Amino acid sequence: MTTVGLVLGAGGLHAAAQHAGVLAALSEATGWDPRTADVVVGTSAGATTAVSLRAGVSATDLHASYARTPLSDEGQDIMNRVTTPLDLGSSLDGEPLDGARRSSRRPANLMLLLRDLCSTARPRPVMALAGLLPVGTRDGSSLGARSTEIHPEPWPDHPTWICAVDLRSGKRVVLGRDDVATPIGPAVQASTAVPGWFRPVEIDGRRLVDGGVHSTTNADLVAALGLDVVVISSSKTVGGTSGPTDDPGTLARAWHTRTLYREVQAIRRRGAAVLVLQPTAGELAGRAALADRDPQVHGPGASDRSEHGLDEIAEAARVSALARLALPEATRARRLLASASDPRR
Repeated sequence: MTTVGLVLGAGGLHAAAQHAGVLAALSEATGWDPRTADVVVGTSAGATTAVSLRAGVSATDLHASYARTPLSDEGQDIMNRVTTPLDLGSSLDGEPLDGARRSSRRPANLMLLLRDLCSTARPRPVMALAGLLPVGTRDGSSLGARSTEIHPEPWPDHPTWICAVDLRSGKRVVLGRDDVATPIGPAVQASTAVPGWFRPVEIDGRRLVDGGVHSTTNADLVAALGLDVVVISSSKTVGGTSGPTDDPGTLARAWHTRTLYREVQAIRRRGAAVLVLQPTAGELAGRAALADRDPQVHGPGASDRSEHGLDEIAEAARVSALARLALPEATRARRLLASASDPRR
């Protein structure tokens, strides 16, 4: 029996679109159904995709929802459960966005910055930044509500790990694995609570923020599980280049890429095949062009996926993933995924 782990990384609306394209390519090329993954690890945007899969939305339907093509009857029925509008920008106190930015200048937790500066361990600049930024004021409850609507049961039946970070201690919290009681909606809201933007989510006495503060992928969580193959869809890293890109977040992306490399090495040392599907420099240049065309593609109100170029990102990710799957170095992972799709396995 072939066991499969699926890791879905952070990265906002771009990441959600990329995951849709990547998962469609995996299904198309290998016949594997991502809904059947033995464990799914979701961080931030990846958490929302993880819940959609566990709710029963197929990879084909996820991609169709971005491509603006008809979904299957089953997929449409599941999507129709979601009635809460997506709101990524409203302030808790009703102030306009610029007023919300000015509402607090006090750092959320300076100890996170001081610990990083004084530590002899590997630096954690994203964690330090999370402590330095003021506490977010915007209401991210629409993300939690939508997750609850698409997946009405308290938690998926199969292992689904949603990553967040305790703003007080700086430690990663893995909802669905750790001994923390919460339904799926608040878990997703916590995992997507971007520091300095959304307010932290209190769960079991902890103030939780975006799991991407620890790692945009958190792929190391599956290293010790003894899986046969691990698929990682990562939007905040870059593959297929050794030079600079047109991406304005190049330094941050380089850091996230290095972190992912360490995680992948830890998984491979345990014998698993690892397939990393991430944007190329060309795809990132295309995303930058979309942002120039429509600055709101990154921000509040991006609900029309075609208008904001998310359909193009999803399709580019699908094509890129198909090309990656055709490479010789992907042969082992591709064969394992194909065997996982065999009902006789």
